[in-house]
Amino acid sequence: MLLSASEENSGENEATDEAVVAAAEALGEELAAAKESSSEFAFATMVTQCNEAIGDETGIDYGSVCGDDDGCC
Repeated sequence: MLLSASEENSGENEATDEAVVAAAEALGEELAAAKESSSEFAFATMVTQCNEAIGDETGIDYGSVCGDDDGCC
């Protein structure tokens, strides 16, 4: 279900700000749940895949915004 908003909007040309925020919040909630039930390696792999998918969709290197040592991810 991760990144499902991207799939839902694939036929539309533009997503609204509200849709983007809602998708980000949903992704954050699913990542938090996955962190609780996944191994550290599996969770890190999942975050990397999400960052790559977000980068592919937006053109922004999302992974560079949040480094490993700053504690935000």
